Amino acid sequence: MNYRSYSSQDVLQAFRLYARLAEDSVLSGEAIHSYIHNEEVQSLLEQFAQEVDCVVLRAGEELHLVPQSKVSSFHLKNESIRKYLGAQATNIDLYMMYFSILVFIGQFYNNFQSTAVQRDFLTTEAWLQQINERIETLRQQGEAELLRYGQEMQYNWLPIIEKWDAINDIKESALKQKGKTISHFSFLDKVLQFMIDEKIVKQIGEEEYELTEKSQVIVQKYFMDLDHNRNILKFMFQYDGKKTDPPEQEGATNAFNR
Repeated sequence: MNYRSYSSQDVLQAFRLYARLAEDSVLSGEAIHSYIHNEEVQSLLEQFAQEVDCVVLRAGEELHLVPQSKVSSFHLKNESIRKYLGAQATNIDLYMMYFSILVFIGQFYNNFQSTAVQRDFLTTEAWLQQINERIETLRQQGEAELLRYGQEMQYNWLPIIEKWDAINDIKESALKQKGKTISHFSFLDKVLQFMIDEKIVKQIGEEEYELTEKSQVIVQKYFMDLDHNRNILKFMFQYDGKKTDPPEQEGATNAFNR
């Protein structure tokens, strides 16, 4: 990193911003004015972030420090995520959590076929319905194909199906109704709490959630540009041939009428 072309004042201001981002992962309000209005401070702050495998992401009037890889010291560790799922949570629970988050976000981007948000909000009920549909689509591939694709993508498809079925069975045999059980909703509530804490979603009504500006910027600028992610999404959201377009759902909006 070369500081020769920067004034000591700009270096100090950029480091102050970096120190606060490193502590809280987000800055807002007057604190980000020097980043917005001073190109030297902006350049320095982005260089500081690159040194720890992160990017500085601006979403409206907020700055976020987002890790780019698992080796970044700011990458959220599995142990931190497990606390949302309970002491007995395993890696498969984490896979199921990630799968559920992908399905949630996918509903805002026409199952990741669009780079623009296509709906205003998603209800927990609609989210659960979509997870059930994705699970059934995966199930139709058969065990051999799921194992093969799992090895290619380094993603455990078969255990995800088994985990979702197991959640359906836990203490809820008398409450089953088309895959909608208290256990499923309880699991999704835990995932929602994680997404809210990480500022991925925001609650706007009873059982209604929207994507934050932070998550929209991440999806549009970074997430769909990675080949590994694209392969996973393509496999997850393929249809079984019985339908060619995703159905209109509550909360959906026409992007051309925005």
